[in-house]
Amino acid sequence: MIRPVGIETEYGLNCEGFSEEIDFGYEASMLVRAARVEGAFRGWDYSREDPYWDLRGIRAERLERDPHDLRNSTSKSSKMSAEELLANTVLPSGARYYNDHNHPEFCTDVCVSLKDLVAQDKAGERLLLACQQARNGSAADGKVLVVKNNTDYHGRSYGTHENYLVPRAVPFQKLVDGMIPYLVARQVLVGAGKVGCEGKVAGAAKFQLSQRGDFFEEKVGINTTARRPIFNTRDEPHADKKQYRRLHVIAGDANRSEYATALKAGMSGLVLDRLVADEDFGIRLRDPVRAVREFSRDPDLRATAELDSGEAVSAPDIMERYLETLEAQGVEGAERGWVLGQWRELLDLLRSDPAAAGDRLDWVAKRNLLDSPGGAAELDLASRRKIDLAYHLVDPEMSLYDSLVESGRMRTLVSESRIGAATQTPPSGTRGTVRGLILRRFGSHVRNMEWDSVTLELDGRTIEVKMEAVAGDVIDRLTEVFAEAATLAEAVARLESGRN
Repeated sequence: MIRPVGIETEYGLNCEGFSEEIDFGYEASMLVRAARVEGAFRGWDYSREDPYWDLRGIRAERLERDPHDLRNSTSKSSKMSAEELLANTVLPSGARYYNDHNHPEFCTDVCVSLKDLVAQDKAGERLLLACQQARNGSAADGKVLVVKNNTDYHGRSYGTHENYLVPRAVPFQKLVDGMIPYLVARQVLVGAGKVGCEGKVAGAAKFQLSQRGDFFEEKVGINTTARRPIFNTRDEPHADKKQYRRLHVIAGDANRSEYATALKAGMSGLVLDRLVADEDFGIRLRDPVRAVREFSRDPDLRATAELDSGEAVSAPDIMERYLETLEAQGVEGAERGWVLGQWRELLDLLRSDPAAAGDRLDWVAKRNLLDSPGGAAELDLASRRKIDLAYHLVDPEMSLYDSLVESGRMRTLVSESRIGAATQTPPSGTRGTVRGLILRRFGSHVRNMEWDSVTLELDGRTIEVKMEAVAGDVIDRLTEVFAEAATLAEAVARLESGRN
C-alpha cells in the first residue's frame, strides 16, 4: 500500500458560440448540477473547515485571491445563492463534486492503492464528459467543452492538488527541505506539457514540461490561487488534527496518462515515507522558484539549477538522487516495487531515447505530436495551442490523448470496467467505503457530509458518524456495521453499544 492519497482536479471550460458574455461561474455550476448520479447527496458541511490555518502554527489574516476569479460574473451567477452556485455534491463513490472558483472540481476520496486512485480519477473524467453531454444537449445557447488541464492560455491557472496525510510529529522544516527539490524536479516525469509561456516572468520557450511551472512565485506559503508557493502550508487535515497534517500539494499538473497519475502519487508517497523515517535526501536548491520555471522551459532537460553547495544540477539529476536513496533502502510490496521500477526505467529512457517515453508520459506524448515531421512543428503559436488543448479534452471523440490510447501508442493501467465501477463504487478499505455505504443504504437519513463525518437523522435524533481515520481498524468496523445492519437503527445501536 502506498501512503493514502486523494486528488482534486479543477477542470477548465472551453466555451464556444455564446451570443452573450460567458458567465463561467454559472456554467460551472450548471455542469455540476447536470450530474445525474443515483444516490448522490447535494450539500456539504463547511463548519469544521478553516483554510486560514497554517502548518507553521499560525492563522493567516488573509488569503491572496486570483483577480480573474472576480471576472466573468454576470446576472446569471450573481442571482444564485451561495448554495446554488457551489452545487456541492457527494457521490456514491465517496467523491466530492462542486463548483470551485468558476471551475467544476472533482475530488476523489482517499485511496490506498494506486490503481484505485487511477480508476477514481478516470471516473471523474467520465462524469465530466456525461455532464458536458447533458449540458450541451439541453442548452439553447453556446457549447461547453470540458478540459482536464491547468491553463486558459491567458494568464490564468487552475489547480490539480494531491493530498497526503503525514504525522504531525514530523518537523515542519524537514518536510519543506525534503519535498521542495523533489516537487521542483518531478515535472520531468509527471508534467503534462504546455505550448508557450505565461505568468509574470517573460519567456520564449515554445514548449514546456509543466502547465503549472509559470505560476509559482514563492518557496513556502499558504495561498493557492495567487502568489502560489511550491510548498503549500494549508493546515486542514480532514482527519485527527492532533495526529496528522495534510500535505496539500499544489505543485502538480492534471495528467491524462494513467501512468503519470500513478507515478505522481506513488513517488511522492515513497519520498514521504523516507522523510517520516527521518531520511535526509541532502539536496537544497538555492532558488527553487527560479528552478521550477527554468526546468519547465527546457524540454531537452539540459537546464541546471544551483544547490546551496554551489553544485549545478539538472532536474533529472535531482530525480536520480532521490531514486538512488530509495533504491538503497529497498522496498517491500509489488506496488512500491512498480513505482521504483517505472521511475528508474523512465528516467533512463529520458536520457537515452526521450521520445520513447511518450507511451507513458504526458509531456513527451504531447511533444511527439507537436514536433512530428511534417506535422505541427511549423504551425504558429495559436495553432499549436489548439493541439495542446485538444490533448486534454475529456470527450474521447475529440481528445488527442484518447486517440493515442485508441491507436495503442499510450499505455493504460486500469480496465474500462474498473473505471465504470469506480463511478459508483468507493475505493476499497477507506472511509469512502463507509460514506458510499451510508449513501446507498441509508441516504434518506443523511443531513450533511464532509470528509471525516456524516450527519444522520433518525427518529428526531441527530447522529454524527465520525471518520477521523482514513483507513484501518476503525474504518473496517464502520464498514462492517453499515454493510450488515438491516436498518439504520440497528447500525446506530451497534455503534453506540460498541458491538461489532
